[in-house]
Amino acid sequence: MSATDRKAFEISLDRIGRGDATPAEAAAAIRKALTSEPSLTERVYDVLRDVTWRTLTSRSFGHELSQWFEVVRHASALAASRNAGGMSERMRAFADLISQSARFAELQPLEEVLSRKHTKSLLSAIAGAGKAVSNIALMSILGLRESNLSRVTGALQGTGLIERSSSGKEASFALTDLGRRVARKLDIAVNDPATDREWWHQAPYPLAIWTASGEPVGANAAFYRLTRSKEPHVLPSLADWKMTIAKMSRNELMTSNDTWRLQIDDTTWLQFTEAVMPDGGLCLLGSDVSVAMKARSEAEHALKIVKEAEARVRRELADTQDRLVAYQSANSHVRDEIMSVAARSNRRVRDTIDVWAHTAENQIVPRELQAVEKDLGAMQVAVRNLMGPIDVVAAGRSASGWIDPNRVVMEAMNTARHLDPSIHATASFGKVPKIRVAESLRMVLSHMVIIGTRHGAYDFHGTLKGSNLVTTVRVKSPEEHAKRTPFEAVSSSGLGYCRSIVETNGGAFEVREAGSGSDTMIVFSWPVEGTMTHHGGKIKFGATAKTIKLRKRSVRGDID
Repeated sequence: MSATDRKAFEISLDRIGRGDATPAEAAAAIRKALTSEPSLTERVYDVLRDVTWRTLTSRSFGHELSQWFEVVRHASALAASRNAGGMSERMRAFADLISQSARFAELQPLEEVLSRKHTKSLLSAIAGAGKAVSNIALMSILGLRESNLSRVTGALQGTGLIERSSSGKEASFALTDLGRRVARKLDIAVNDPATDREWWHQAPYPLAIWTASGEPVGANAAFYRLTRSKEPHVLPSLADWKMTIAKMSRNELMTSNDTWRLQIDDTTWLQFTEAVMPDGGLCLLGSDVSVAMKARSEAEHALKIVKEAEARVRRELADTQDRLVAYQSANSHVRDEIMSVAARSNRRVRDTIDVWAHTAENQIVPRELQAVEKDLGAMQVAVRNLMGPIDVVAAGRSASGWIDPNRVVMEAMNTARHLDPSIHATASFGKVPKIRVAESLRMVLSHMVIIGTRHGAYDFHGTLKGSNLVTTVRVKSPEEHAKRTPFEAVSSSGLGYCRSIVETNGGAFEVREAGSGSDTMIVFSWPVEGTMTHHGGKIKFGATAKTIKLRKRSVRGDID
């Protein structure tokens, strides 16, 4: 026989020994092996020994027992024909064991054994004890004599429901796994110390219990799975366990006095909460908080980005404020120079006009010189009221002072007209007394008049309502801007700047449709700190023929 054929036979025999072959397959393989290679007789004996042992110990008393008996008996006969008498007799013994098992299964089937008297009582006694019970105890519990007890235990042993152990002259009996399963099917309560554990063993969440002194009591399977450790026979003391879990962690985070979190790897965080039970023992509840910690990490990362962005914006804001201060400083310097030059020039013109007006030889002042004086006055008002530095970043910085809104609007109207003679607008602030407000109001009123009239503002009305000066401005939107919203119309006219100043100083600014075609109405209120009695009337700006006396009375004392 070739080495290949022998190897094939050995593979077939191994398959029989593992229990992977049917009786028919085993018979064919053994017959072929013993016929082709007599030296395999010992190997066949080993295989049949494994089959017999597995059959008897597993209590597999099924219909195949008679078929395996024929396989073993036939192998014994083939061994005898090959002059292997010793092996043949030993195989014959295996056949006798299998035959006896088959006969027992036939004469004492499980159902018949369970229906016998005292069977269920004996199973209940052993199941209730939760451990091996001696024959003396069973005789006392069941009230049986030794011979009767032996018959009952023998039948149960034969069916594999109980197993016998001896200690000296005393025998003890305990349920097998099959016996526990059968007892439960018969509704017999099985007290098994291996499965009947403390309440925390049945908990669906990870729990570990220690005594008040830190001595271990036990932990459930969920706790060991959570901590990635094999379940030991004895739980370590609390101090040892904490040291062990701390060594395997990468990071630790205390969330309270009795709760802490441990990072096990890059993505896993475990949380443990310690609580004192009514009996003084310590209960440790574990949980996986990886998802929460991941969300926290993402939130912290997002917060870090926001803080960096905030710091960057603050730096940019500080830089902008520095540049604004520099601009205001330069603007203030240029403003002062322009005002100084305009004032000196206007003083010379006024002096000349006064001389000419009071000279007997020449009572007529050239109109061109009067026009120059008015233009210089308008320039002074515009520069003073439009180039003043205003802080729109922080409220409350502007200084307070007494102003006459009627006079401010009148000067602004006069200035707007001199800068652009085509402007025709009306104003009504005559009933408003002198008021104490932030100086920024002067710039807002001047800006609204001087700049607003160039973008369609044609009517200005002011009234004192409670502690607020309420100003209403009507704006005629140009035809090309007819489709714009009121706010867009105001923003395009540059009046949005006034809104920032008003709101910064605690006022309110509203833009809405005036209800008459394409007109827009701007209404803003300004908080007033105090009032002073003042009388005035409605002022209308239109015709250019104003007397020199009105000009002197309205402008000369306040422009310088």
